[in-house]
Amino acid sequence: MDIERTQNVSPILSAERIAAQQNIAAIKLSNDAIKAQGQASIQLIQAAVGAATPAQPSANLGNNVNIKV
Repeated sequence: MDIERTQNVSPILSAERIAAQQNIAAIKLSNDAIKAQGQASIQLIQAAVGAATPAQPSANLGNNVNIKV
């Protein structure tokens, strides 16, 4: 078995593994940021729709009058 070749390949594999781990961490952070932006957008839309919609009465006030002609 050629140990010298193994020693030469080992740092390359280690560097590739570290790079892959960093890529995964960066993707997870990006996904978290996208999720937070989506939630903030939904809250903003809900706030805007709630402000644009007039409040509906919650109870009937007054008398109903039936008129027949």
